Amino acid sequence: MCGAYAAINNPFVNTLTTSLNVTKVETRNIRVPASTIQIVHENEFGRNLVDAKWWLMLNADGRPNYKYATFNSRSDKLFSSRLTKGLFKTSRCIIPAAGIIEGQNKKYHYIQGKDKAIALGGIYKSYHLANETITTASIITCPGNPQLEGIHAKSIPLMLDANDKDLINAWLNPDFKDSLAFEYLLNNKINQDLLATPIQGARNLKSNGSNIILHAE
Repeated sequence: MCGAYAAINNPFVNTLTTSLNVTKVETRNIRVPASTIQIVHENEFGRNLVDAKWWLMLNADGRPNYKYATFNSRSDKLFSSRLTKGLFKTSRCIIPAAGIIEGQNKKYHYIQGKDKAIALGGIYKSYHLANETITTASIITCPGNPQLEGIHAKSIPLMLDANDKDLINAWLNPDFKDSLAFEYLLNNKINQDLLATPIQGARNLKSNGSNIILHAE
């Protein structure tokens, strides 16, 4: 994932958040690493839509630790990295997205669900600094898919099937600690039809060509 997605309050995103039983997202347009995003997580008080810093690791002063690019977490490291393996057991989240932005060779595409929003799978962490609690988050990325060879060959973000209620309930349940139960998700398959639209730039969603259909597998 190139590190940008669209946080837009539209009917598809509203359908997603309604199905997750949380409040509507705020339109914050294009979100980039280290910006404030909104995630869905669950704790002892229930399921909530909360603000989070899109960068998992923070320094002692609460600023992002730029030594490591932790806005993404690679799927092949989830079970082995000291940073992620504990969080993947107890601190999973969903990032509602209207679409994601991918780039390669200075060409960019805006990828949207054909008829629904994208439920990005991620992990989160809470930091208690002085009198402040800061939540951070990271989007899980999986190996590249051949359909995206000319769009972004290296990787794709984990996209969860929001219609699979059992999956979503288990994913968000902090008491469900059998993270190996989610190993089957960590592949390069696309689970919903997507539209990839060439756009004018990494931060400019204006169309620059015809849509490409990426089929669910």
